[in-house]
Amino acid sequence: MKRAVLAGCAASILALAAAATVNAQGNYPDRPAQIIVPFPPGGNTDILTRVMADQFSAALKQPFTVTNKPGAGANIGAGFVASSEPDGYTLLMAPPATHAINAYLYNTLPFDMEKSFAPITMVAQFPNVLVVHPSLGVKSIEELIAKAKAEPGKIDFANSGVGSTSHLCISLFMAMAGIEINHIPYKGTGQSIQDLITGRVPATIDNLGPILPHIQAGTLIALGVSTATPVAVLPDVRPIGAVVKGYQAASWNALSAPAKTPRPIVSKLSVEANAILKKPEVIEKFRAIGSEPIGGTPDEIEKYFVEERARWKQAVEVAKLQKM
Repeated sequence: MKRAVLAGCAASILALAAAATVNAQGNYPDRPAQIIVPFPPGGNTDILTRVMADQFSAALKQPFTVTNKPGAGANIGAGFVASSEPDGYTLLMAPPATHAINAYLYNTLPFDMEKSFAPITMVAQFPNVLVVHPSLGVKSIEELIAKAKAEPGKIDFANSGVGSTSHLCISLFMAMAGIEINHIPYKGTGQSIQDLITGRVPATIDNLGPILPHIQAGTLIALGVSTATPVAVLPDVRPIGAVVKGYQAASWNALSAPAKTPRPIVSKLSVEANAILKKPEVIEKFRAIGSEPIGGTPDEIEKYFVEERARWKQAVEVAKLQKM
């Protein structure tokens, strides 16, 4: 008799807990949420995340704020999200580094690249751009390569952090062009730009968005883009691959949640994000900084991650980068 009563109580408790969980998911969001950017303010990822956060806030009637947690090639921010409660209130604006690259660059990570996150949607894709300061005295990819070969190890290249797409794209360029350069790592694109526009560091390959205004102002000279074809905002700038055959490396930002986030919450965020990415004002803001809104379902994005991991693993191997 007592066992039957206890079993009945346990079943009731479980039923109430399940009902509460379903109700909580149905009311999501019922309090403020945050989107973690694993880079400092000012870079392309930060800019796009703030656009998305404003849109989520308006659409879902709760504040979505942006929190910058830079460091360790984006591992600090990604690790924070991976260990957060999987309830939809802490999200990650992921770059390729956290979902497709860092497992090939680091001996240990504070997360599992394949298992720690639930993809929501692909927010945007964008090229990296090869730029130089006018003081370097080169105006083409060919001239830069010739100068680097004449002065091996003498030309400084800023990158936005060890293990970032900037770092990897520069290393890949160096390996495939057969040149030696000197890496100068920064904690994000926003910081490196300050030294680039003064000429303290004369070159980089990094996100187009935050660099574009300086190209348009003539402060920096664009020599090439990392995509297979030219981009709309820089139609006269050739792909790097036009000179360094086979070179291609596009970047992106994908919105993710911690693994085990309830599927109804992931689906709700994905549907809302895809609707946001179709808005004319959002498309205009993205394209103004050289980005293209993408979208997609969680399953489509997971499949894309598998393809990207193979692509970037090959890039790491070609660039002969050692694990850290």
